[in-house]
Amino acid sequence: MDLYDLLLRGVRQGIEHLEPGDTILVPPVGPLVAVSGSVRRPAIYELLADTQLADVLEMAGGVPVSASMDNIKVERIEAHQKRVMLNVKLAGGSAELPLRETVGPFWVKDGDRVSVSPILPYSDRTIYLQGHVYNPGSYAYRDGMTVTDLVHSYQEVLPEPASHAEIVRLQPPDFHPVTIEFNLAGALAGDSAITLQQFDTVRVFGRYEVDPPRVAVYGEVLRPGEYPMSAGMSAAALVNMAGGFKRGAYRDSASLASYIVENGQRVSTDQQTVRIGAAVAGESSSDIRLKPGDVLTILQIPGWSDIGRSVSIRGEVMYPGNYGINEGEKLSTFLKRVGGFTNAAYPSGIVLEREDVRKLEDLGRQELIRRLESSDAAVQISPNTAGKDQADIMQAIQQQQTQVITRLRNQPASGRLVLTISSNIAEWENTPNDVTLRDKDSIIVPKVPNFVISYGQVYNANAITYKPGKTAGWYLRQAGGPTQLANRKGIYIIRSNGSVVSSNGTGDLFTGGVLNTKMYPGDVVVVPEKFVTGSSTWKTTVEAASFLASLAIAAAAVAHL
Repeated sequence: MDLYDLLLRGVRQGIEHLEPGDTILVPPVGPLVAVSGSVRRPAIYELLADTQLADVLEMAGGVPVSASMDNIKVERIEAHQKRVMLNVKLAGGSAELPLRETVGPFWVKDGDRVSVSPILPYSDRTIYLQGHVYNPGSYAYRDGMTVTDLVHSYQEVLPEPASHAEIVRLQPPDFHPVTIEFNLAGALAGDSAITLQQFDTVRVFGRYEVDPPRVAVYGEVLRPGEYPMSAGMSAAALVNMAGGFKRGAYRDSASLASYIVENGQRVSTDQQTVRIGAAVAGESSSDIRLKPGDVLTILQIPGWSDIGRSVSIRGEVMYPGNYGINEGEKLSTFLKRVGGFTNAAYPSGIVLEREDVRKLEDLGRQELIRRLESSDAAVQISPNTAGKDQADIMQAIQQQQTQVITRLRNQPASGRLVLTISSNIAEWENTPNDVTLRDKDSIIVPKVPNFVISYGQVYNANAITYKPGKTAGWYLRQAGGPTQLANRKGIYIIRSNGSVVSSNGTGDLFTGGVLNTKMYPGDVVVVPEKFVTGSSTWKTTVEAASFLASLAIAAAAVAHL
């Protein structure tokens, strides 16, 4: 029994039926042939003796219409010797014949591998249309076909096409692509007939794809920036494209810069004024036609940026709160406007914080942190120092470095301006201390403090009750004096107004130099930490970092009175 015949054609008359006691024998597999490629059932099939290629293809379900019957490949094994490749050549016009007649009497053998290739995945009678057109894609090619046979008129092209178009052609013998440029307007007008070839790709571009003309609008519009320039575009149309005017726009006039190329040698600029408000309102006589590269600038109403400027003041004034300020308003005028100082006010400790100053201080603080974190290489230790001592010194340096960096990070910049004023506004009005206020300034007028602060390397760092006429040395003694880690020559005083009195290194500890300075309420005497070791750069960096941290602490102490 041929089992393939049963599987392929089903049960038919003449097939023996099984009876009780029958034995079914399944012998070992016989000759085999593999079929792959464009067949409906690619697989490995068993052969009967004297099997033709047509029989094998029928067992594989036949070939679909996408199969190429012009050249069927057969890989054959010459028994125990080698492999050979055979080509089954079919007669011309065989596509209309039945499969058995098409293939002919080609006999297959055990071990053959039959491969049926698909037809080419493309048509050799095709051309392609791409780009700025309504219906891009592939089209049928015919001999003598021209560009106008593919693109008949501007109705098949999207709005605003570029005059530049091109044909990409595969050039034999290696079919490398070459580009043939042509003028689309001339081709559609019939000025020239451009003949196409098989596999040509016709590309049509939009005018914004090929060196697109652009214009720009800046200033008081909702969406400033560059925009593509359409044909006949005007200044009013550009403003509308940018979302219209902002509330602060000056509409009487706008500035328009135009660029003119002179003989292809140089570019000159022409500036003109546009009555832009009237143009946007629809007055055509005020509107101006734009040219590629034009820049339209919508101005701002003078003083518009000052709208909403405010200053906050709290503390010991008659009417604290947030106030709008006038252009160029001075501190003295503003203090009079808020009712002046109360009886408990301490004008000498006034704190005026400004955002611009805070940003500059913060930049300096971040730079100091960066220098401290990368300054290990600048530390120099004497080569005569013993190994254990070197390790102790390095540990002390790292500890000092960590402490200074921590203080810097925990004390943000205050942005404080140093002012020297008194309760009698007339005494300092219109002097350099009568500063001009700016938007978002913050003013704090503290109460009269009754203490002086000792800070740093002292045995009892705290606030000491103020005693009129006492010096920094006296207050330092009340704090227990400097510790062993103190830098005694680097002692300095931070006044309540933010100014600094530094040590000049003269005199003894409690009788000379900065310690003879008379102290006032809210002042801070700072005893810095002495440096473990290191280069002058390292010492300067640590000293500056410690000083900034001390300033922040002094400002905070006064501001919270």
